[in-house]
Amino acid sequence: MAAKFKVGQTVREIMPAPREGTITKFVGDETTGDWHVHVAVADAEGNMHDQSMPVENLEAVTVWDEAKQEFVPVE
Repeated sequence: MAAKFKVGQTVREIMPAPREGTITKFVGDETTGDWHVHVAVADAEGNMHDQSMPVENLEAVTVWDEAKQEFVPVE
């Protein structure tokens, strides 16, 4: 499931509240088998924190590439 993302990619949490940051690592839960993505996110004061987020709550952040005339993932 985590294969659709890679370390260093910018992602946005879909729920419960959109937070955006850069993937720092993937961690598998040995008990449940679920994958979690660790994402570096800034708090209200601008301090960076590593947050664990379920992979199904994430989507890739994209930007418009004028040359390609399409949205591409932010790296």
